[in-house]
Amino acid sequence: MPYLDISALCRPCGRACLLLALAASSLSSADRSFLPESRRPVLLPRRPLGLLSLRGGRGGRGLLACFGAREDEEIPQLTAEVADAPVKEGESKPRRNARFPELVHLPMEGNPEVDTPYAAFNFSAARFPERNCLGHRELLPDGKRGGYVWQTYGEVNQQVKALGEGLVRVCGLARGSKCGIYATNRPEWTESMLSMWSQGLVCVPLYDSVGSDAVRYIINHAALPVVFCERSKLSVLLEAAKDSRSLRHIVLYEPLQDDDVEVMHKAGSRRDLKLHSWTEVKAASRESSASSGSAQRAGELAMVLYTSGTTGDPKGVMLSAQNLLASAAGCLLTDETYDGKDTQSSRRFDKATYVSYLPLAHSFELNMQILMLTCGAAIGFYQGDVRKLVTDDLPALQPTIMPGVPRVYSRIYDKVVGTMEAKGPVIRALFRMGLRANERAMARGKRSWLWDSLMFKKLQAVLGGRVEMFLSGAAPLSSELHGFLKVAFNAPVIQGYGMTENAGAAVAMPPLLTTVGTVGAPLPCTEVKLVDVPEMEYSTEDVYPRTREEFEQQVTFKGSFDPAMAGKKLPRGEICMRGRNIMQGYYKLESETAAVLDADGWLHTGDVGQWNLDGSLSIIDRKKNIFKLSQGEYIAVESIESVVASSRFVLQSWVYGNSLEPALVAVVVPDKEAVLSWCKKHNIAGSLQQVCRDPRVQKMILNDIRECCVAASLRGYEQPKAIHLEVNNLNELGQGFTVQNDCLTPSFKLRRPQLLRRYSQQVDVMYQQIRESLQHSSS
Repeated sequence: MPYLDISALCRPCGRACLLLALAASSLSSADRSFLPESRRPVLLPRRPLGLLSLRGGRGGRGLLACFGAREDEEIPQLTAEVADAPVKEGESKPRRNARFPELVHLPMEGNPEVDTPYAAFNFSAARFPERNCLGHRELLPDGKRGGYVWQTYGEVNQQVKALGEGLVRVCGLARGSKCGIYATNRPEWTESMLSMWSQGLVCVPLYDSVGSDAVRYIINHAALPVVFCERSKLSVLLEAAKDSRSLRHIVLYEPLQDDDVEVMHKAGSRRDLKLHSWTEVKAASRESSASSGSAQRAGELAMVLYTSGTTGDPKGVMLSAQNLLASAAGCLLTDETYDGKDTQSSRRFDKATYVSYLPLAHSFELNMQILMLTCGAAIGFYQGDVRKLVTDDLPALQPTIMPGVPRVYSRIYDKVVGTMEAKGPVIRALFRMGLRANERAMARGKRSWLWDSLMFKKLQAVLGGRVEMFLSGAAPLSSELHGFLKVAFNAPVIQGYGMTENAGAAVAMPPLLTTVGTVGAPLPCTEVKLVDVPEMEYSTEDVYPRTREEFEQQVTFKGSFDPAMAGKKLPRGEICMRGRNIMQGYYKLESETAAVLDADGWLHTGDVGQWNLDGSLSIIDRKKNIFKLSQGEYIAVESIESVVASSRFVLQSWVYGNSLEPALVAVVVPDKEAVLSWCKKHNIAGSLQQVCRDPRVQKMILNDIRECCVAASLRGYEQPKAIHLEVNNLNELGQGFTVQNDCLTPSFKLRRPQLLRRYSQQVDVMYQQIRESLQHSSS
């Protein structure tokens, strides 16, 4: 019986196409067995889609196919070695972006005066005074949100200058003074930052999710005399300010109320702590006859970003104005449509609309805002409730650039797949077939008009209907998520790699790169080298195993054996980077600075990378967060947690291993919607807490996690053998690990020591279960 190739039927005969698709979707799994494996409909939920992915996981045969190259053909290179760079033993030669053999740190050739983020904003304000700059949702009398209200670049520029001059006058600040911001994303946040830079002041953001202890530490450590604050954070700030000798002024974004002074006194605030309104500080500039201070200079300190430490106190990363602009300029220069001189030539960033909802205290979001302001793009802020982002803010804003982190995109994926699953077998099969058809069409540089009109246009409307680019940072994005976003939403997914210490970005995928599973090439402002990690068996001289037997005897190359890669050199090691975007150091922490920033200016990241055949970089491991099991196997726990979290029944996970035990265990926060939906189909009634006590549910979730581990080619010792379901003390988002209960950092990284203390009893119980199971099986 001939197979049905639906992608070949997408010609102007819509009815026949649809009928054939419906016919194919009605086939049972047995009936589909006549289809060649590569032609069978994709089984979607929670499993890798196989969309534009790398076979073997890391720089394998799929990479050759993506470039249309045979194994004996030369693959176009994304990076180039620095020819005259000295090479030390145990290190790879430094590599740079192949398009930029010389490092670049300014956004516009021919405009050397645009050398700071504030100068870049000023340049945009002078060129595009009537363009929309900052927008927010209007609050209507009935409490609902209206459309976006915009300030133009010209209007924001006037506000920034007035606020900066008033700030210096009211608070008596000297050049180089540090000012904090403690608020959710809003136009005033960005205006506060720009106003500081207009006067040569230093901006110190505080995550809006942190409590009084973290706020107190940062205020005291940075000796902040001023903090900008929104009313919802005032009580926390006042509590933290009790023990501060430096804090003298609080600038409230909202108008002052009659009882504000009383609130301060009840909080036990010092008598010399003054409260000002936003409008009061701006108005003070008109009362001053003194000349304005000069703006930030390139080499001056512009930002101290406190990293969310997972074990101890946060470290303040010192970033100069040059560091910040170099990182943003590097991102801009990766756009192949940009001519390097005039931002209006950039089809991706000029006149773009960007949605701001990721925390502005995070370097990724901060970098994107500087990039948008450099290009004269519009920045629309969400209303402050992430639950309303997709349902309310995105349709109202209709952004062209959608930033996110993997956990955000994972929830979008789960929601879409769950919705399609609930619509029944016909719609579910059509959706799968549509994904496969568009995947094949996009591999040929096209899209299927039929499937777009039937399904994907409606799906794209969920995010506003105008998204032209996804940006992903903060953590690696899985191949299946990358492929799904690209195919379903018809937009490139730019995955970047960076950290606070390199101003948020250092490596990014070129927009036209079709490969997934890599983070791309160094930005034009950065060069990268790899350094051996012998304790983890990673070397810059590594070669892919030549035989299947050799592959099975080693542990560092993951996935399944790929004969096409046999014997090919794949340098691996710790990622080190150097460039104008690299930090000045950690504030007041010289020894910690020396531990990561060497005498030659190389930042040692702690991440383990691999140079792929095309010169792209993949993140494959982490020097930290590794441990040994009792039989000597090394475990890279973060990559395993990402696989566990790929189960549609898992919302959050923490994986733990003990060097005295032979197996891994995990604490899992279940996804309420997915678990209760499964229980309904299997006639198990009750609340989440009740059903998760049912052994059938516990077994189902563990088995699903194991299936995900097998699909990701994890070895047996890398798969959790027991789980504990955390269903108590969940927040309104269903999360058990939060910043508030000290299980997460403000950038949502797991605090492992705190988690071990919190779940030590449950860990003991899980290991006892494993020991009993082993005894039972051996008897």
